[in-house]
Amino acid sequence: MTMYYLELPVIVALFAYCAFEFRRKSDLLWLAAFLAAGFLLASYEGADAGAMLIGVLVFGGVAATLGSKANYALLAVAAAYLISFSSMPSLIAQAALLGFFSMARSFIGDGSTSDARRETRRDIVQILIGIALVAVFTVLAYADAMLFLLAGLLLALLLGNYAISNPKKRAARLLRSLERKGASFGQGAMWLALGALLAIGFLNRNESIALLASIFIGDAVATIVGIRYGRTALPYNKKKSVAGSAAYFASALLVSFPFLGYAAVLTSFAAVAVESLPIHIDDNFDTAMALAILMRLLSLAGLA
Repeated sequence: MTMYYLELPVIVALFAYCAFEFRRKSDLLWLAAFLAAGFLLASYEGADAGAMLIGVLVFGGVAATLGSKANYALLAVAAAYLISFSSMPSLIAQAALLGFFSMARSFIGDGSTSDARRETRRDIVQILIGIALVAVFTVLAYADAMLFLLAGLLLALLLGNYAISNPKKRAARLLRSLERKGASFGQGAMWLALGALLAIGFLNRNESIALLASIFIGDAVATIVGIRYGRTALPYNKKKSVAGSAAYFASALLVSFPFLGYAAVLTSFAAVAVESLPIHIDDNFDTAMALAILMRLLSLAGLA
């Protein structure tokens, strides 16, 4: 009860700040809806609802203020939140997912394009990040690995905010060179982050590794192979190639098989199928969502 009385004024203060900071009142309504979702989720899991609501507000505010000086202050609050509730990394991931997703309308759809060299460069970086994450989740205890990912996410947001605020700086130009032309800066990275949060928020260690391998490594390998050897397009999506899809399946299976066993064949095929669809919000997040649901079903059925 004491904790509740400590958390309540923080929740009220953060919501009041968001009400003042948000330019569009519709954003505040979306945030309120995800606060309600967070409260219901915490109640269902028997978790600390106050901690969940604080996290949704903090990360919603971070997403809404990206590119402004206020973002630095909110990132500092997010770091304090991460330290304060470090014993509940899964809850932090869920809160961050809901908070960021409440602002998802800001980075949906862009009609972006990219040349082969830029695309290959960004995919190599994505593969390296994916390998690093798989290594971290393999070596560290699961709770420590989740905290590492969350801390890395805050660092990435700090760098992103710096790049947006200082577009002429060399570091900012380097980061922007990894983004597709025509896309909002950080849009692709945000969807990858949402997929990663989905993994650690709702899945166990082995499932998380398999999901991270699919969206970070499999997707990037598919793009690189598709650019170089993708002469035959898929019949239902001319933007995707048979070679790229085969590379996605093989790379995702190679990394996830040690952790999921033969269930990795099904999850890798599902990842390829969802990623290749012509209609989606974002292929990485759609894949992460589909895999999270499939892995939970396989786990409940005792097949993974």
